[in-house]
Amino acid sequence: MSDWLEEQGVVVAADAAWATVRVERRSTCGSCSARSGCGNGVLSEVLGRRELELRLANSHGLRPGDRVRLGVRDRALVSGAVAMYLLPLFGMMLLPITVGWIAPGLADGVLILAGIAGFSLGLAGVRRWLRGQGDRFEPVLLGRQPAGQSPMPSPAAGRIVD
Repeated sequence: MSDWLEEQGVVVAADAAWATVRVERRSTCGSCSARSGCGNGVLSEVLGRRELELRLANSHGLRPGDRVRLGVRDRALVSGAVAMYLLPLFGMMLLPITVGWIAPGLADGVLILAGIAGFSLGLAGVRRWLRGQGDRFEPVLLGRQPAGQSPMPSPAAGRIVD
């Protein structure tokens, strides 16, 4: 497994401090055999390809039109995904269980509200955890092709990492 999850984009705006990079979101559904029966595949067809704009520190003199290769550490992405899914899920399950154990016989509506509150507390926990991670989830410039040059260097080429 590679250390980086990579994506290519184009610089659409840049100044001395910041560069805005447009990246087209891609789905891996095109290579999956279960595409027609998968909710994610159907959802990606309905939503289509969407572009995402990222803001990067412009420490490498990026200019509009430059093609760039960005990366995020794969372990950071996996740990972030686990936190994003599990903390709200655990909150949604544990708070109603705890409330029901402390005060048995409560109405189902109260337990549903406790589930909503637990989910919200889980989201707040994720937000707090993400703030403590610093720039761990920030994309990193791995390669650059100035505007007007031929193809992007291969991933095996030297990496530009801050």
